[in-house]
Amino acid sequence: MSKRYGIVYMGSKEKILNLINYVFEREYKKKHFIDLFTGGFSVSSFALHRTNFNVISNDLNKYVIGLYKELLSGGANFEQVKYNWISRIQFETVRDYPDSYPDWYVGYVLNVWSFGCNQKDYLYAKDLEDNKKALHQAIVFNDFSLINENPLFEGLKIPSTITNVDFKEHPLKRLAFMEKFKKFIKTKDNKELKRLEQLESLSQMLHLNAIEANIKFKHRLELHSMDWKELYNQIPEEVLEDAFIYCDPPYENTKQYLFGSDFDYEDFWDWFRNCPYSVYVSSYTAPEDIEPINFVPKQVNLDNGNRSNDRMAKKKKAIENIYWNGKGNAEPTMLDLLFNE
Repeated sequence: MSKRYGIVYMGSKEKILNLINYVFEREYKKKHFIDLFTGGFSVSSFALHRTNFNVISNDLNKYVIGLYKELLSGGANFEQVKYNWISRIQFETVRDYPDSYPDWYVGYVLNVWSFGCNQKDYLYAKDLEDNKKALHQAIVFNDFSLINENPLFEGLKIPSTITNVDFKEHPLKRLAFMEKFKKFIKTKDNKELKRLEQLESLSQMLHLNAIEANIKFKHRLELHSMDWKELYNQIPEEVLEDAFIYCDPPYENTKQYLFGSDFDYEDFWDWFRNCPYSVYVSSYTAPEDIEPINFVPKQVNLDNGNRSNDRMAKKKKAIENIYWNGKGNAEPTMLDLLFNE
């Protein structure tokens, strides 16, 4: 299993960290790495684990930054709620009245418990919620009351070698439980059961461990939540002169994020051209005068944002590229010498 560096997040760069590492190799002489649109934190986390850069990490979404701050402080508040089931009603209440809750809690609920991590729609369809909760309670709390009273699960037997395990100490219990459950599904000719093969909420919740793993590096990390340009203008010149900047702005013509939906692309690319410091951008597209530098573009699937039993239906394909503004004193890597003029 490959190592995770960030949380499950819309637009996560987890799958192109090989390209990010190429950027790090070009800029290895720099002292500071500035991540202006940190999102799921995977790139900042990758930098903390794989380099000695001081990392300045920013996102307009104050709730996800609040979540990172909570986890990197030890997560005492989060530990009190992390295993609890979040209902559709609770999710929608947090989404609609975020000021009534701590920022970190809003960040947790809207990311872990939203469909496609879109921070807008509840994770599970209405007709699945009760059944998913029954599985959640059985795995996490060894509470089979909801399963026992539901005819859909009649005949389900989970051996004591699994039920006796404390999920809070051994999260892999989820995999063992669900493996037995999938075998149970195969004995039934029931489409409703087949829709319960995954328990996404627990899987996504456990990915938060990737953030907590950065506690030992937090002396090299600054976390901010503000507009990207506002932060850039506040960074001291002496830091910028010994830094390089990475940007993963909201992508054009894709699903819109909860934050940054009114992003000014023309202003961003104008800044990119004129910034005197080394700037890299991940994007599917760029203005015609800006050419990508990466040698192995990454093809990814874009979700259309619709619920569908056919998971590949209407999905678009796009090419992930890395763009560089040509400023600073990046060192050519062996890959540059082989593939880029």
